[in-house]
Amino acid sequence: MGRLTRIHPNPVGVDLEEAVEEFLHSRRADGISQRTLDDYRFHVTAFLKANPNVNTYEALRKAVIHHFTQPCSPGYRNIRLRYLKAFFNWCIAQGYLPANPVAGIRPAKEDLSRIRHVPLETIKKLLNAPDKKTYAGLRDYCLMLVQIDTGARPGELFQVRPGDLNLEARELYIRPEIAKTRVGRTLVLSPFTVQALAKFLKARPTWWGEEVPLFATENGRPLDRSWWAARVREYCSQAGVKVTPYGLRHTVAIEFLKEANDPFALQRILGHKDLAMTRRYVRYLQEDVREVHEKATPVAKLQQLGKRARRRL
Repeated sequence: MGRLTRIHPNPVGVDLEEAVEEFLHSRRADGISQRTLDDYRFHVTAFLKANPNVNTYEALRKAVIHHFTQPCSPGYRNIRLRYLKAFFNWCIAQGYLPANPVAGIRPAKEDLSRIRHVPLETIKKLLNAPDKKTYAGLRDYCLMLVQIDTGARPGELFQVRPGDLNLEARELYIRPEIAKTRVGRTLVLSPFTVQALAKFLKARPTWWGEEVPLFATENGRPLDRSWWAARVREYCSQAGVKVTPYGLRHTVAIEFLKEANDPFALQRILGHKDLAMTRRYVRYLQEDVREVHEKATPVAKLQQLGKRARRRL
């Protein structure tokens, strides 16, 4: 590929695909997680492949507008918008673009139905499904229990090590290098969860070193998201319930807000980069309360009491 040049309103060539590779190298140097780098590559490359002949800023702007008129879910649209905006901002800083072609395109209103709040009775049934007499069953039970207790992301829990766990202090440390936001945080564990983890550690092979994750396969290998999702589906089938790994995280958020009503503390617990993500749970809870109020308010019942039957049919 040729040398990168600047793209101006006039027809001037610029190799955006090469710019993507340079952009990813810079983000990798910033310590961004591999998963986030893969997401950047996927979304930016998908846009470029769909628009291969863009060689002016006007054409780029039109392509971006067309890109965001294509139907998709609000959440997915906002993800694409966020990644493209970051890439184009970097291009501006490098002098490859005069302005951000995404500027002025507003995020879509998030669909709160994506938040899966699971009833506690359902979670109890799910926790009863694993066979805690086996290593795998006890591991799965503890993994779900820790997620319900802390709201940690499954991908973060797959990478924690025994040294990150402090049973005496009832703490689990999410190291910066495994946190999605690359910011470490300490999670508090309940005494019940600590007891379960203490039992699980006794079942862990003594010959496994510190490099083997706390929650590993029987062969000492790391778990992954697709495998864990399938595992949870199996337990759901046994228990006759429907839950997803991320549904557990959503439930922690909703239950925490119901009891504590502290979005700032929830932001730190869930490891959100800012309050924008946390506010989704606040809005969900507000809508849930509104629906309950409309069904339960005495005023609605008084209105029904005030209505008389017609004297003549």
